[in-house]
Amino acid sequence: MKRLLSAAVIGLIVAGHLAIPADARVVPDIRGTKCTKSGVSRTVKRVSYTCSKSGRGLVWRPARPARGSASTTTTAVTTTSSIVPRRTAAQVVAEKINTHVASMRKRNQTVPLIEYRFGASVGETDRALTRQLAEAFFKYGSFPQLANYRNAISVSLSDEEAVVTTAPWQNIADWGPIAGGYTGTGTYSLVVENFTSHRCGRGATVDACTARSNGGDLGHYRVRVNVLHEFSHGGKVALMGFNPTQVNRNLERMPYWFASGISNIQGAMLLAVIDDRPYSNPNISASEGNRCLTSPISLTSIQDQTTGGGSCRGTGTGDFANELLVARFGLEHVLEFVRESGQIATKDQWSNWYSAWSPTFIRLFLQSPQSFERDVETYRTAVIAGTSLPDDFLDAKERT
Repeated sequence: MKRLLSAAVIGLIVAGHLAIPADARVVPDIRGTKCTKSGVSRTVKRVSYTCSKSGRGLVWRPARPARGSASTTTTAVTTTSSIVPRRTAAQVVAEKINTHVASMRKRNQTVPLIEYRFGASVGETDRALTRQLAEAFFKYGSFPQLANYRNAISVSLSDEEAVVTTAPWQNIADWGPIAGGYTGTGTYSLVVENFTSHRCGRGATVDACTARSNGGDLGHYRVRVNVLHEFSHGGKVALMGFNPTQVNRNLERMPYWFASGISNIQGAMLLAVIDDRPYSNPNISASEGNRCLTSPISLTSIQDQTTGGGSCRGTGTGDFANELLVARFGLEHVLEFVRESGQIATKDQWSNWYSAWSPTFIRLFLQSPQSFERDVETYRTAVIAGTSLPDDFLDAKERT
């Protein structure tokens, strides 16, 4: 009977808890005092206690409520909930692109003979790095057509050294400042690289760049992705159905932001395969987004927009646009844009890229070029602000 009475009292306490005076809710002094018979219950000031073993003796302890019932203790209990923040736009897009990297890992395509010419100052580490990247481009990449042609790469640490190193294949003395480049020589699909420029920016000397730890992690990333980037240009020309070893302007059949940006994204995807790590692109950053904020894809199509000392056709604008396309549709689908560009005139004949590309873009990517440009700015703005994206933003669906 005493236990039934206690339960009834407990119910009254719970039902009217807010109306109980503060002094009635104070835990009485009986807690922890000695008792004589284990299991005996007692109610003091509306709180139920049970005689329980403690060490070698017995003491009164507040009775534990049955599982699922309200607590009878008046001691304040602090509860915490783990709030998981929404992933940022850059994280969500990178994770989506990473799902498309899986198919690249499964490839084992033919690696053709590649000729290398290294400047005298290029160390063995950079030579091994170059070979690894060039071979991975063919083994895991999306342009097996390029393996049917002669391929070469010239690597240097300065403009002067680049001219000397490349001379047996092509005279590039009139190129001016050199970072990287793809060109048809008439014999080779040729990639030219100045690693110092990629690591520390154009105009940097080898000594100054070395003092800056060769640009750190970002410099290391940009060197590697650009080797893949330049090979990708030759691959795109071959995919369009043209001979990549011939001097040509076929890359200009595509908007600047696409031709450059898609090679960066493919390069970053290949680095994920080479390193056996998730996809990552450090050029998708608030600083790069802000740098090219006034250079949307409509402006970075016919002319190479340059702001803050760097081009926006790749990092700054092109990377943002192409990440969005690849996240939505996958790299191989996006490269259909390259294949069909073989039927488009070069950009000197466009009034704008919308007029040249609108029907193809709508068919491949399910929205108008103008609508896509707005989405690119939505993505850029979210990266700058460090916020997330609408829930369906990366769905491959029709958009207005």
